[in-house]
Amino acid sequence: MSLTSTFQNSKALICAFGLLALASAARADSTDIVVVYPKPGQTIGATDSTFILGHLSDKLVKLIARAAAGKAPKPVLKINGTTVPVHKGGGFLAFLPIDTGDFIFHLKVTGSGKHAALTALAELDLPVRVPVPLKLVSPDTLRIVGDYRPPQGDIALSTGDRLDVQFHGMPGGVAWFSIPGVIDSVPMSEDNPIVGAPSGEAVFGPGSENESMIIGGIYSGFWFIPAGAKVSGQTICYHLCKSAGGSNGKEAGKCITAMSQYRISLNPPQFPFTVRFIDSMQTVRVGPKYGYYSIFQPRGVTALAVGSEADWYRIKLSATQYGWVAKASVEQLSPGLFPPQSILSSIRALDSARSVTLVFPLQGQHPYRVIEHSPRQLAVQLFGVTSNTDWIRYAASDSLIRYCNWRQVEDDLYELTVNLNRDIWGYDCYYDGNDFCMKIVKRPGNIHSIKGKTIVVDAGHSADPGSIGPTGFTEAEANLGIALALRKSLEARGAMVVMTRNDMSNVALYDRPGIAKQAGADMFVSVHNNSLPDGLNPFTNNGTSVIYYHNWSADLARHILSELLLATRLPDHGLYWGNLAVNRPTQYPAVLVECDFMILPEREALLKTKTYQTRLGEAIARGIDAFFRTYADAR
Repeated sequence: MSLTSTFQNSKALICAFGLLALASAARADSTDIVVVYPKPGQTIGATDSTFILGHLSDKLVKLIARAAAGKAPKPVLKINGTTVPVHKGGGFLAFLPIDTGDFIFHLKVTGSGKHAALTALAELDLPVRVPVPLKLVSPDTLRIVGDYRPPQGDIALSTGDRLDVQFHGMPGGVAWFSIPGVIDSVPMSEDNPIVGAPSGEAVFGPGSENESMIIGGIYSGFWFIPAGAKVSGQTICYHLCKSAGGSNGKEAGKCITAMSQYRISLNPPQFPFTVRFIDSMQTVRVGPKYGYYSIFQPRGVTALAVGSEADWYRIKLSATQYGWVAKASVEQLSPGLFPPQSILSSIRALDSARSVTLVFPLQGQHPYRVIEHSPRQLAVQLFGVTSNTDWIRYAASDSLIRYCNWRQVEDDLYELTVNLNRDIWGYDCYYDGNDFCMKIVKRPGNIHSIKGKTIVVDAGHSADPGSIGPTGFTEAEANLGIALALRKSLEARGAMVVMTRNDMSNVALYDRPGIAKQAGADMFVSVHNNSLPDGLNPFTNNGTSVIYYHNWSADLARHILSELLLATRLPDHGLYWGNLAVNRPTQYPAVLVECDFMILPEREALLKTKTYQTRLGEAIARGIDAFFRTYADAR
């Protein structure tokens, strides 16, 4: 053996023993591998694959740096046997297959080369829970799995309401449901097999169908509650029988039963009763936890509760219109009190420098809904109001409102349509005593210049960190850096900037629109950075995006997105309509900007730098400036 080869072998052994010594220390230190997401014991919102992110300790990062300089073997990170790249800053991100049930991510850092097997530097087992998806029951197995898409909890229904019932069981059977003591047999039919993509995949991914989600054996039935039906806290009984045409003729006609996991009450004596809204940010929904029917109902409005589901009341708004409110957001009034009924005789417009206000004199405070038909047409619906409208008085100095039309849509539903000469900038609805007021905001003066405009810049999150990058850098920190850069760029253009926060102090989510309203904002821009729902591949679904809610904010969103794409060269992750709290206020154009993706190690590293924060802030400012510069006079 030559002296050279002896020296090389000795050097290799020294490196190997050095790595073994480091491995011994690493195993004793639980922070050598830090998993940011998912958390131990977390239930994953995916069933076949998902992402995992985190970082290695400073000790291992230094070893990576030495390896890059050729001074040590390069450590290798494997998760469940798959080699995962590690960023020079220590961050890692992987998208890996998972199995349903109790699942473990096994993370292991080793040396490289022929000594890899001897150099386990750090190991970590991360247990998670992967839900078992609904699976097709064998057509030869007579089985009822249970409820399918059940209500949120126990329900209360009244005469004329429709009870919808679904359960999952063996396909190809004969099914019905019964309510003991009320009705013996309500027929049910098997639906066509259901196939679709998870909601996250449909919106933020490619939207492809997942064959593993094909489900058969879903039975549906319905029943309208008759006047004489009464029961309290009863379960529904499901019945399923083998059909005569089944593959196992010997079992034809064999039946089984199962009970629902929720209970129903029919025509309960406590309903109906009047409730009063006690939450200043009250929202009426189309169903329990479902989409919004009407937003920003003022405190003090009353409505008639006629049913319930779990923690929600169903309220009757007019002859055919119903909504849902959270039980915790209302108070029950004394028996015998009925929501106010108003006769509307006249409407008057009051003009001012920044707005024109329509005043509806009523005899109480009613639920309302505003429908944004087009950029130049709004309709306001008042529930519990009947028309005797003989007069609508316009303001001679006002050039914004073109004309108004009213109609009685049905009993207890009055509608006024407002046609405008220019595009909507915003509006605000409120009660002044029993007068319902709809203030329509005029566009700012000198519309083609950003100079003098009051722009509220919101650095998203604070005490709530938002998304977290692989090394633990929080979205709240990134958002603040970009928001401060945006403020500087806007002020350089002559805008008056109001910040919802200037540091890491906490600002509650619903206080942020309040800051904008108090400041008399002309515009609201919320700065954020992105992550993804479980199950989506972050390596193929990422980029920059902008979200709006009201139609008059869409052009602002487009301008900002265009400038961000030019400045970053990131993928176009989309222009979205999105139901987000900071975008819902109606008084001004508002958007939420998702600048970049926190969970990608290289993007997180960039977001930490002042240079990149400034680039993003200036791009958003250019988008805002372009929105004003190109705002058409005709609008």
